[in-house]
Amino acid sequence: MRFGFPVIAMGWILISQSVVLGAAADAGKDMYVQYCSSCHGRDGRGGGAVSPFLKVKVPDLTLLRKRNKGVYPADLVILAIDGRRTIRGHGEPKMPVWGESFSREVKDPKVTEVVTLQKEKMIADYVATLQQ
Repeated sequence: MRFGFPVIAMGWILISQSVVLGAAADAGKDMYVQYCSSCHGRDGRGGGAVSPFLKVKVPDLTLLRKRNKGVYPADLVILAIDGRRTIRGHGEPKMPVWGESFSREVKDPKVTEVVTLQKEKMIADYVATLQQ
């Protein structure tokens, strides 16, 4: 059986995408563990190592979809992670402003916002996998 270039190219693209998506999922989990688990816990339920010492109760991230009528609120999760943009009615952020930290890590000012949003989205996508 002989395969033409288009079939081989399509196969290569599909394999590449699955590797990239797998790497992004791993990166999202790694960033969640690094930036979020100390408060929210590795399982997202709010039992991180520092949570007993905080003035506010750490939310259970596994219930976000359930508390939003069965729809995971990815946009609100990204806004909460970023912390630089206040959500009307939510008042001051009660967690670290990760958007500032992420943007300071980027060396090229032309891509600062894109890279920052990408990191926030990868974490939010990982939190989506924790939903009950």
